[in-house]
Amino acid sequence: MAVLVVSALSVVGTDEVTETDAFTVKDGAHAVVLDEAIVPYSGTDVTVEAHNSDGKELFVGTANGVDTDSILDGVAQEQISNVEFPNTLDHRFIPGDSAPEAPLTDMDWWISQDTGENVAKTFDLDADPQVLVIAAANEGENLDGTTVSLKMRVEGVLALSLIGIGLGIIMAGFAAYFFLRWFNGRIRPEKKKKKSVGRDARRGSGPGSGSGPGPGVGSGGHPAGTNTGRVRSSRLVKKGDNAKAAPPRRGNTSGRRSLRTVTAATLASGLALSGCSAVPIAQPDSPDITPYERTAMRPGDAGEFMTNYTESLDKILDDGGTDLEKIQGEPLIDRTRAQIQIAKKAKQKLRAPNFSEVVAGSPSFTEYPMWFYAFGTSKGDAKLTQVQLVTRESAATDPIVRTASYIPTEQMPTLMADGNGAVKPGPEDFKEDMTTTADHVSSFLVDGKADKADAKGLKEGGFKDFRGYLGDLRGKDSGFDKVDVDCKPYEKFDFTSMTLSTEHGAIGMGEVRCTLTIKVPGDYSVDLGDTIEAVKTNDKDGDTVKVDTAHPYVLMKTGDELSAVGTDWNVLSSRIE
Repeated sequence: MAVLVVSALSVVGTDEVTETDAFTVKDGAHAVVLDEAIVPYSGTDVTVEAHNSDGKELFVGTANGVDTDSILDGVAQEQISNVEFPNTLDHRFIPGDSAPEAPLTDMDWWISQDTGENVAKTFDLDADPQVLVIAAANEGENLDGTTVSLKMRVEGVLALSLIGIGLGIIMAGFAAYFFLRWFNGRIRPEKKKKKSVGRDARRGSGPGSGSGPGPGVGSGGHPAGTNTGRVRSSRLVKKGDNAKAAPPRRGNTSGRRSLRTVTAATLASGLALSGCSAVPIAQPDSPDITPYERTAMRPGDAGEFMTNYTESLDKILDDGGTDLEKIQGEPLIDRTRAQIQIAKKAKQKLRAPNFSEVVAGSPSFTEYPMWFYAFGTSKGDAKLTQVQLVTRESAATDPIVRTASYIPTEQMPTLMADGNGAVKPGPEDFKEDMTTTADHVSSFLVDGKADKADAKGLKEGGFKDFRGYLGDLRGKDSGFDKVDVDCKPYEKFDFTSMTLSTEHGAIGMGEVRCTLTIKVPGDYSVDLGDTIEAVKTNDKDGDTVKVDTAHPYVLMKTGDELSAVGTDWNVLSSRIE
């Protein structure tokens, strides 16, 4: 016990902290990476400290391993591979690019972050592990001149050591007591017997004294059965051989009871001290290294994303579409650019919706790209809810909205999320429904026919409006010789791989692109209105006008029933051939 106590105190000292030796980061490394899951201890916390001797400002942050792996892939870094307290801190340098694709400090997925010439981060070993990253805070710098060390709090070791010292002293005292007791009692010399002196046969005064014979005395004045005149003491009468042996000694029962008590107390103390769950100090633990997984949209981030998105969109619309690609991607960006041109032609101002209620859902992922659905209801129009499909290609890029469409708020489905906030993808058969519905929408936009087997809603909303627009172009009063239309599903984006399960079914999105071919009589000038003129891509002469249109929609499945909801359609471009 004394050896264990001295060993423990030599490691943790009186401040109850054990630490590793500091190591110097290799020149050229942009980051130091520590997977918190590799620290083989539990029941305490660990602090990572970094100091730069050159005065550079450092950055320390924790994030999900999916994010850090994505942005640091191929970047020069120092990875901590093994931690053993005290002293041992294994690390390895991985060569690569001098910096990631985007500055680490600008990313929005950090769970915690801090900057300074000296930085430190403490994490709980019993909490869900994250990945800790130390990097240069300023763009263009690296970690040259940086040292890193780890400290682990071992609260309770000093108190237990003092208890151990006390128990050791008590046990040593008991051991000495029982040893001396045993040593003194193992050889006991036999007691010496004292000889008794014979008494005078003559009695003195007192009862029974006198010269006459007393009781038991025969005639002639001598005791009966004896031939001597002296009376011998009964203590001097010779006994048999067995009488010489000393009587057996009784065992020391009180000593045995004390020994049992001390043994029981010692065992109880040992069991109490060895109970891992009862001792609130650092204990060795076998790390469980599993792949990191995260949701594309963390709880609470949906509202922040939608707010930032609408604010950015407002600014971009005011600037005439500059940097629109930073927040939107195909196919939505084509529609927004066309709307900007049309609004400019009509001298109107576009505004982004202001969402008052936001819901978001996505599955869990172990790698990029990621995606999620966002549902936002505007203050100005509570009857409609905008559905957005948002993707994020890597941890170094910002989320971008790939498509958006409206559904009646009353048809908003209920998303079923698990304990981690993740929503299951739609079932496999729903992917087939999406493919089939895309063909049905394309067919309906061409001929206006819908079968009973088709999804509901094809004869409503934006689908119906487009068929009405075609009817006007083909009317006798239009003057056009011929109006043809060709439609097919949008193929540059895989909608079928991004679906969500709902309380009673599934939800997905899709888009169909159509091309109108309008034949103009030779003796007429082409005038299709400001909308077609605003998106015209050429000024050549000809008698044929081609107009490209977009038809986004939301597909929802409730039980066995499919509903396609398309509230609007958009003109994308026009050209003369």
